[in-house]
Formats: sequence, structure tokens, C-alpha cells
Amino acid sequence: MQRLSFTGVFEVLLCLDGALPEAAVFRRCGSLPLVATDGAAIRLFRRYGMRPTFIVGDLDAFLIAPERELLAGVPLIQVTEQETTDFEKALDFIHSRHWRRVLVLGFQGEEPDHTLINWSVAVRYASKLELCFYDAGRYGIPLAESALLELDVGETVSLVPQPAAVVRTSGFVWELQDEELRWGVRESARNIVHRTPVWLHLQSGMLVLFCRARLPSAPVFRTAPSVPGK
Repeated sequence: MQRLSFTGVFEVLLCLDGALPEAAVFRRCGSLPLVATDGAAIRLFRRYGMRPTFIVGDLDAFLIAPERELLAGVPLIQVTEQETTDFEKALDFIHSRHWRRVLVLGFQGEEPDHTLINWSVAVRYASKLELCFYDAGRYGIPLAESALLELDVGETVSLVPQPAAVVRTSGFVWELQDEELRWGVRESARNIVHRTPVWLHLQSGMLVLFCRARLPSAPVFRTAPSVPGK
């Protein structure tokens, strides 16, 4: 069993070519390295005048953009193959740099298939990297095993299966009792924390926990003792 707290520090920011968060999010994360896919690098410069630490992707959009000259000097990591998305290319680059705790921004694409594909990619990489997604004041955190969750009493939490999970909980207003959550069938949406820590037993499968963001703090998992009687 793991214990999820929010006492960690992100090692890198990854910005995708989707809806950008407010500038305050970047300021609160301080001087962390910022990896941007090529489209995101253009958006960041146009909106905030920001220069990423690295620009990663096939660079098809970046190399024809006028911002290319203004971003001269930023290291370009070009991966021309078309079998993977720019999100995957960026995650592979981050993994090669031995960064593990990643805050992902801009994953909500302008087209719905982009967003769904990004979630599919995230599931594939969740065992290699500690991914945390930020949007609209919320964190999305993949969970692949049982955990004690250090959440706040009264906090709103959702559990979304990826694609299925059997879950038991203790600490929510509406408890789950070895119930199957399945994509397209059932989710646990907008539950409320009744007491903390919340005990979540993941009998099988995987899910994404959505909770209040704690910027600039990162979620961190540590080994926890088993809960007697659970």
C-alpha cells in the first residue's frame, strides 16, 4: 500500500499544445525546467513571451512559425517519425533526462480526440513517470495500486477508471464497496471527503484521481503500512 501526500517537488514542467493555464501557474512553479512541444512553444511565446528550456516534437509547426527566429537559442529536440505523438516524444525525452515527477499542462486539446489521446498516452507512461495533470485548479493523478490519500475534509474528488477498476473506499461521503468502475459504464464523480486520510483499495485495474491542485507542491507516493481490518 502507498500513502499519497502533497509534500513533493516537481522536477519538470511539460506544456502541450492545448489550453494554457494562467501565467500565475508558471510563476508559482519557479525556475523548473520547462519542456514544450513545438506548438506549445509558439503559444507560450505569443501569450506570455515565455521561452521554454527545450522544444520537443516533429517541429512541423515550429519550423514555419515566425516565432522561430525569436526563440533562437532554445535547444530543439526534433523527432521526425510519425508513429508517436508529440506528447510521447516529450515524455521519452523527459525520461531520458532522468526526470520523473512531471507536471503536465495544456493537455486539454482544442479538439476532443486530442484530449482523449493524451489520456491514453498518460496511461501508457504512468508506470515510467510520476505524472500529474493540472487544469482549472485541479490535479489529475493516475493511480495503479491501493493508497491512503491525504486529502482535505470537504474536498471534491472524482475517480475515473482507465478503462476499468474494482474499488473499495473508506473516508468518502458515498463509499464504494468493491464496486466496478468502467469507462463508458460508471465513474465515481464529484464525491466528497468525509474524513482523512481516505483509504482506497484498488482490487484491480487503474484509475485517475481528480482533486484540488496544491501548486507548487507535487503529489508523492511513499510506502504505507496496511490498514488493519480493511
